[in-house]
Amino acid sequence: MKKVLLVITILTLFYSTIFAQQPELNGISNGMDTIIENTSETSSQYFEIDLIRGTQNPITKKIPLKVIIKPKINSSKTQILWSVPTVFTVSKNHPEFVSLNRDQTYTYTASLEPKKAGQYSLSVNVISWQTDSNKSNSANTSININNSLVVTPIETMYVIYIVLFVLLVLGGIAISIFFLSKAVKKLVKKAKIWFTPPY
Repeated sequence: MKKVLLVITILTLFYSTIFAQQPELNGISNGMDTIIENTSETSSQYFEIDLIRGTQNPITKKIPLKVIIKPKINSSKTQILWSVPTVFTVSKNHPEFVSLNRDQTYTYTASLEPKKAGQYSLSVNVISWQTDSNKSNSANTSININNSLVVTPIETMYVIYIVLFVLLVLGGIAISIFFLSKAVKKLVKKAKIWFTPPY
């Protein structure tokens, strides 16, 4: 048990050191687009859009995305398009066309699975199909993927997820060993009784 605790402590210190070496993201302002950490906010006379990138899943490598839309117009036929490089597999959790009402807030999600390292730009486009002319707005962000297909800089929650996963695995192993040793001891006692000749 002491060895297991020692391994857990070493792994925790290791991942804490990795995280401490990662640079922090600074806010970047560019016209009407404001990128703060993993959030891209845009506003136009038709739509307010927030594009938020969640924490990558350390097991599946999938990256969750969330777009929050607040329309300033009524739009019965609104198209949501994700513009993503082909190195990602995109899984959308919403229909392509939705109906939006003015001044209401709507949230839609998707996930990306990276296939190749590199720096990429991605965006979500919201288009209102009108009889006279289409109204649209978009939100953009960038993402860096390293050779291990991990988003960089490495985020706090990503490190926490890995540590929790390792602790869960080690805890499961420790519990299995404990109950296995108990079972073996019982079997040994029974075996001694079975093989002890009667007097």
